[in-house]
Amino acid sequence: MSVRVCVIGAGVCGLAAAQVLSERGIPFDVYEKGSDIGGQWRFCNDSGTSAVYDSIELNSSRDMSGFPKFPMPEDYPLFPGHPQMLDYLTRYTEHFGLRPYIRFRTSVTGVVKDAAGYLVTLDDGQTHRYTHVLVANGFHWDPKWPKPAYQGEFTGTQLHSKDYKSADALRGRRVLVVGSGNTACDLATELSSVADRVVSSARRGFWITPKRLFGKPADKVNLPLATFVPPLVQSLVLTAMLWVAQGRISRYGLAAPGHLALRTHPATCEGYLPAVKAGRIAVRPGIERFDGGNRVRFTDGSVEEFDAIVWCTGFTFSFPFLPEELTPVMVGPMRLFRRIVMPDHEGLFFLGFAKTLSAITPVAEAQAEWTADLIEGRTRLPGREAMLAEIAADERRVRRRYSATPRLTVEVDVYRYLRQLLRDRRHLTAGGPLPVHRNHDTTGAVPGPVRRPGPVGSR
Repeated sequence: MSVRVCVIGAGVCGLAAAQVLSERGIPFDVYEKGSDIGGQWRFCNDSGTSAVYDSIELNSSRDMSGFPKFPMPEDYPLFPGHPQMLDYLTRYTEHFGLRPYIRFRTSVTGVVKDAAGYLVTLDDGQTHRYTHVLVANGFHWDPKWPKPAYQGEFTGTQLHSKDYKSADALRGRRVLVVGSGNTACDLATELSSVADRVVSSARRGFWITPKRLFGKPADKVNLPLATFVPPLVQSLVLTAMLWVAQGRISRYGLAAPGHLALRTHPATCEGYLPAVKAGRIAVRPGIERFDGGNRVRFTDGSVEEFDAIVWCTGFTFSFPFLPEELTPVMVGPMRLFRRIVMPDHEGLFFLGFAKTLSAITPVAEAQAEWTADLIEGRTRLPGREAMLAEIAADERRVRRRYSATPRLTVEVDVYRYLRQLLRDRRHLTAGGPLPVHRNHDTTGAVPGPVRRPGPVGSR
């Protein structure tokens, strides 16, 4: 059959895929569960998949957060919030004429592989055949709760950060915020101005990085370091900078990180440490158990009563429309070649499953271009054994750089990864395979969009 592509999701990565496929003239359909584009960035999205809260801001700066082909407007705030991000995605959709390709209020309920490609079933019972399926349903929508659950009973309010939208619902209450990531620090900071008491609980020490360095966005200041300097040196330099700027983290009552900065994904929040220092946020170690009623016992033996617990414990990777044999392994480093392809299932692609210290937009665009090259037949994948060997080599690289935490699954050295995808595309030959690289390259320019002549048109 002729090529036709199914894209699941119309968030950042689904829209990036749609833009590239449209530009290349590759026939495709986008299925979006919600009533409009935006995915995660549509506040209170009727798809039920948005975890953003009203006060959220990007941790990456305006100039670093747009797609390479479509920069963000200069009149946006330096660190845009969800209204600007949704406005930006809407402008992107209209600029590239993507809306006619998207079928809204439509969920994909099943994907089955056969000899001719993939059968995609929709929630209205219709089934359509595609040669390729691009999964772009994101990984910030299915809440992860502590497993195993803590022993004992807690009778107060419990909510996951996905369901937190503003501080108003917890005004004047005693709140425990559990977690050590961006969201946990943001919510604890925000609640500290309205709640009766806020306690921040984390099982391990963690690094906290600012959004600004020397009066400029930190991602711009760090760009040469992140682009050209080996990972170990990056960690040493940032650790030294944080020591100079913050002093020992233990002086705030927080547990000292047992690793260098960048060995895990740091929390980026400028207000958290000042709030801790001022006493607006109290800190505790991890939870040991619930002691009944509103009482929580911590691992240091202390016990305190709370009206509510906010669980900032992350999200589960979920693909409810995929059968087990088409679901990638997402425990530890993902078993996907180039973080996109399952070795045994060519034609099935996963876009956007990457955790970076920068914006996801350039990664989404690069992944979409790389995927479109395969779909068009401009290149082909290496053999199964070569892909498995590269996946194993990537896993070793990731484990050397990052501590073994649940976030390890999607951590990626973004500039090394973008260079890798760019090398693949520059080595295109007629029918030739993608090159496999097992070195530890840490040098080279930051890649921009690759443009080459190709068919352009609509479906």
